[in-house]
This record gives sequence, structure tokens and C-alpha cells, in this order.
Amino acid sequence: MTERPTYLFAGGGTGGHLTCALAVADALADLQADPRVLFLCTDKSIDGRFLDPTPWGRIVQPIRPLPRNPLHLGGFTVRWLGSLRLARRVLRDVKPAAVLGLGGYAAGPAVRVAAGGVRTAMLNPDAVPGKANRYLARRVDAIFTQFEATAGHFAEALRAKVRCVGCPVRREILGADRDAAIGRFGLDASRRTLAVMGGSLGAASVNDAVAAAAAPLAKVARGWQILHVAGPGKTAALETAYRQAGLAAAVVEFCDRMGDVYAAADLLIGRAGANTVAELTATGTPGVLMPYPFHADDHQVLNAADMAAAGAARVVRDAADAAVNAGRLVEALTPILADPPALAAMAAAAASLARTDAAGAVARWLAGLA
Repeated sequence: MTERPTYLFAGGGTGGHLTCALAVADALADLQADPRVLFLCTDKSIDGRFLDPTPWGRIVQPIRPLPRNPLHLGGFTVRWLGSLRLARRVLRDVKPAAVLGLGGYAAGPAVRVAAGGVRTAMLNPDAVPGKANRYLARRVDAIFTQFEATAGHFAEALRAKVRCVGCPVRREILGADRDAAIGRFGLDASRRTLAVMGGSLGAASVNDAVAAAAAPLAKVARGWQILHVAGPGKTAALETAYRQAGLAAAVVEFCDRMGDVYAAADLLIGRAGANTVAELTATGTPGVLMPYPFHADDHQVLNAADMAAAGAARVVRDAADAAVNAGRLVEALTPILADPPALAAMAAAAASLARTDAAGAVARWLAGLA
């Protein structure tokens, strides 16, 4: 009898890392009968929220991010060494066919331990690799990216490892039904839908900007309705703003079936995280993107660059000021909301950028089939 293959996925702590990984895990299940996928993750609650409903196992690491304050280095070192010991024990016990680093600090211990002895790869769907991925790049056999330009951010000697395949997108994003989604959120099928999304925890500046823009938007958004995924504890103020502006809106804290949001959306306001950009193009959804403004490398601006250049998205720089952001949003949205042909052209441009086999490409490499 053929031994059941095991794959170790290392990372977590953010929904972005985990959604990519779950897409790859599903693709592995398409390739092989009953693969075993085991996550070495963090103790953050979001990891359990994403992983517990799946058939995949998880082991919690004590790892924490590298602290900025040197006084906290001792605690970090203790947790790093504990995570290294855990990774060695797990690799010895499960003997994985391959290891996949999901990006970020939580990928470090397992990738470092596995490198050189087990086929090892990492995901880097953001345009610019972070510190952890730059550190791990020299240890892995393959680096999977979403953007062609990302290779230039690695040392020249490492660029041969880079495989630009796109960003793995969960199949639930691709297969949702519009009518069912409209019904689920209590929306009006005769109206177009402007979706607003600030990530799994809700982006305060996105929420505040849209709330401040509600009244002026009501004047130009005739025939439109709002679907707003607000984040935990953030619905009340938005519901009040929409009601006072006279805008039809459905506001939810969290959506565990994001495919329904994209199925309902004709246009989406959101950050420019790697997953959001990939999901917008995979579903042919145009965007008005507000890149997170506090990353030192400004990588979300670069994530949005291809969509903006293709005419699939408008980029609104986040000024971290609700009134300024509201004015910028209204200026960007007005010509789109009132012009159906322009909206359709943006949607076609978004669809032209889609790369929907990224999860399959990564899975085939992990399984030794690429």
C-alpha cells in the first residue's frame, strides 16, 4: 500500500497567509488520494478560526515576531529556540514529503530546520518580500510569487529560485453564485453592489473614510447598494452613517464565505493586500484600493500597480484622515458609479489579469510533479 504523503505548512498569524495555504492544501487533495497537511502555526485566534473547520491538522508554535525593543530579545530567543525544537521533533515524526513556508515570522523555524534535507518552498505573494522571507529565501528550493517584479527584490543569486505563478486563491472564491449571495446578505438584486472590505479584522481608516463619504456618495450612487464587511465590533457606526445618508446597506462583522462577497460585488473598496488583489482579478471585480499606508516598503501600493496600470483599479492613497480620505474616495468613485460602460471595462481589465492556477502550480511542485 502506498504511504499517505504528508506536507508541512509553516506560518500563520494572519488570514492572508492562511487563505493562500488552504488553497494549496485543497489543490494537493485534487492531485493525490488523501494527503495529510499539517500546519505549524501560531497561537493567535485567527489561526484556529481558519484552520479548525478544515480537515487539516495544526500544531501551535510558541514563536513571536522579532521585537523592536532590544529589551524583549530574551523572550523572543526563548520562543525561537522552543519553536526550532518543536519543528525538529515534528519533522522527525511525520517525515514530510515537502515543507511550505507561508511567509512571515512563523514560517522561520520549520523552513530553517527542513532546508537541505526536505524539499522546501515558500510563498511570497506580496510585491516586496518582508524581512522573514528575505532571510529564508537562501534556504528554500523554490520561491512562489504573484508579481513578476518581485524577483528583483531578491539577491541576484536567488532569482533562479523564483517561480511567478500568481497568488493561490481558494476555490470558494471562484465558485460562488451571485443570486445566492444577494439573498444571503438581504440585498436587492435590481441594484448594483459596492462592497467594502478592510480585511479580517476591519481596517479602521477604510471604515471611517466610507462612513464619512456616505452622504456625498448617496448623491451619485443612485441604483447602488452597499455590502460592508466591517470587522468585529465595528458595525453600529457604519449602519448609522448609511441610514442617515439614505444609502441601502448590509453591514456584517465577518464573513466566513468571502466568495459570496465577490459574487455580490460589482465594485469593491478595500486594501491592496496580496490576497485581495488576487481575488479581485480571479473574480473579475474592479476595485478602488486604499493601500495600507504604514508599511516601510509601501508594498501594498506596489501590489496594486498592475491592476491600476491595466485600468482595473483606482488607487486612493490613505491619508490616515477620515475627511481627506472621504474626499478622495468620492472623487475616485463618482465617475465609475455613474458610468456602467466604464465599470464594465474595469471588470474586463481585472479578469484579464487573472491567474487562477497558482494553487495547482504550488501543489504540483510540492508533490514532485512539476
